[in-house]
Amino acid sequence: MKRINHFEKNRPVHLALRDVYFERAYDLLKTPALFTAHELDVAEFEEILFLLRTAREHGTFAVRDEAKNGKDSQCCKYINMIAGNVKSVLSMLNLKHSVEMEGGFFFSFLEANHASVALQAEEYERRAQDIVRCVLNTLELAQPAYEELRAANYKGFNDFERKRYDIAAAHHKTLIGQRPELPVYKKRTGLFA
Repeated sequence: MKRINHFEKNRPVHLALRDVYFERAYDLLKTPALFTAHELDVAEFEEILFLLRTAREHGTFAVRDEAKNGKDSQCCKYINMIAGNVKSVLSMLNLKHSVEMEGGFFFSFLEANHASVALQAEEYERRAQDIVRCVLNTLELAQPAYEELRAANYKGFNDFERKRYDIAAAHHKTLIGQRPELPVYKKRTGLFA
């Protein structure tokens, strides 16, 4: 009796989920409203990180044979790199909020005045914006390669696999579209919370 490789059998579904979640994160990162506000929104970046982690997880499930799926394996590394950058943005924003916190360690330990704290907070915000610009440049640079990989995977599917890909993609696009509005970020209390 031949063993069933469930990851191989479900590869079209995992690739569909990788693509849907990655593309949603990409769309959110490219949203002009993300940059029109004076400050970056932590809740937006937490959502983007969730989407990228989900895409990475399903991409990893789709790649069980690197010799056969080399480009898909590279795509997982690419998504992981983008997720790491988004984590860096969140880190900078959390540092900014920690520095700004009234009565926080920055005021007491360093005996800093409000002007010094404001300058430090602005520095963290600028670093976060710099990282976001870098991520956007990387996404633009890699977009043709990603589209080519996605098309090649789809073309390589048989009719049954294409149908499974399409059903999974449509279902998860609907689920993502039904997500409630992002919560309004409330400044956290505590050290680097």
